[in-house]
Amino acid sequence: MSPRPFAPEVHDLGVCRLAPVDEADAAQLAGRLAAMDPWRQLGYAPDRLQRYLSADSPGLARYRVDAEGRLAGAMTVRWPWLHGPYLELLAILPEAQGRGIGSALLQWLAAEAAPSRNLWVAVSGFNAGARRFYARQGFVEIGTVPGLVREGLDEVLLRRRLT
Repeated sequence: MSPRPFAPEVHDLGVCRLAPVDEADAAQLAGRLAAMDPWRQLGYAPDRLQRYLSADSPGLARYRVDAEGRLAGAMTVRWPWLHGPYLELLAILPEAQGRGIGSALLQWLAAEAAPSRNLWVAVSGFNAGARRFYARQGFVEIGTVPGLVREGLDEVLLRRRLT
């Protein structure tokens, strides 16, 4: 655990490594994410994702995820948020999926959040793979928010109790 939760520093998790996102990372990640679901289906353009990944926002930690020395994804965490962190974005690039990286990130997130009571995340209702992943990680669907990101599509709020 870091001296303060979600410190903007390098974190070695064994299966992967987290490092703060810089401008070059933001540009590279934005293009990759915009081509992937759910961001593609939600209509996120690369420039919008790049601004999100590089903008200064108090309370939002942004990380690039590396595995085997290569870019493997991104994670952003808002802290504090309703008695625990809110995982705003978790993206594992297709070539890095299925290696336990997402599970390792959530274990780290829970450890960093101690002694918080909750972990929060929202997923697109159509994103069946993400819903299954988070269910396996102990998250429970709390409710549906119609049209939150895009009209006609639902987002589902999930919570994992830590205590």
